[in-house]
Amino acid sequence: MPEIEKFGKNPGNLRLFVHVPEKLPEGKVPMVVVLHGCGQDAHGMMRLSGWNKLADEQGFIVAYPEQKGTNNANRCFNWFYGKDTELDKGEVASIHQAVEYMKQNYPVDGNRVSVTGVSAGAVMAVTAASLYPADYSGVASYAGGPFGSGNIISGVGSMFGWVDRKPWEWARRVRLANEGYRGNYPKMIVLQGTDDIVCNPKNANEIVEQWTGLHEINREAEITVDNFNDNPKVKRSSWVDTSGTDLVVQYEFKGMGHVLAVDVGKEKDQGGSDGLFSVDIGFHSTYWIAKEFGLINEQ
Repeated sequence: MPEIEKFGKNPGNLRLFVHVPEKLPEGKVPMVVVLHGCGQDAHGMMRLSGWNKLADEQGFIVAYPEQKGTNNANRCFNWFYGKDTELDKGEVASIHQAVEYMKQNYPVDGNRVSVTGVSAGAVMAVTAASLYPADYSGVASYAGGPFGSGNIISGVGSMFGWVDRKPWEWARRVRLANEGYRGNYPKMIVLQGTDDIVCNPKNANEIVEQWTGLHEINREAEITVDNFNDNPKVKRSSWVDTSGTDLVVQYEFKGMGHVLAVDVGKEKDQGGSDGLFSVDIGFHSTYWIAKEFGLINEQ
């Protein structure tokens, strides 16, 4: 993937790689921003997740901000530092500038930009959508946590499931972080393994509380489907508005730890690669995130 070396002031000192399919539909197309986890990089995330293959098939662009070892020795996005998680500062501002650059220089539909991440990248994806909600139509957190967990100490504590706040408290943290914003917030998709010892599954519940609070919808799930898509390892729950539109969706992976769910194969809904950071459970999480984002052509 080519690297975009200059995409704004880049206060967080990130790198940016992009994938533009050779054949795109005419006019503006959707874009997905993908944030890797600790110990990974953009190319590793691309190979693991299968986002580029899906982009080629469905006709959208993928942008991969990448952490530098000089920013974090473990190559984690610094979701727990105030200097990187405040409006117009640090890494989250760099991600915003990457989105703006892509909209100005590529045929990107500004109304159809989504952001997703895994682990530390997942928390940063939630952070990006919290501070710059107008940038995104959808956000997906895979084994991440809510925005506003606190500083490095309380933030790490939240990963162990020690931080529990009410929906209005979580939502208030988002609103206070960008007090001038009066628009809608993007759709939230939460994905979490039930046996994750790195990111406590309680965090999935905290994200749901934060985003049902932001959307001002009922905290009780409207629809819950066990054995989703005939898969006994997957449970899907959704929270909707008065029109029945999904605004918050949660996928639970039964018995799974801190790894990416994939479904290695060549069928339309299969993909990803089995490896150190992933496990094949017959569920291609990238495909289903893309489907929740409205990127899958059903024909």
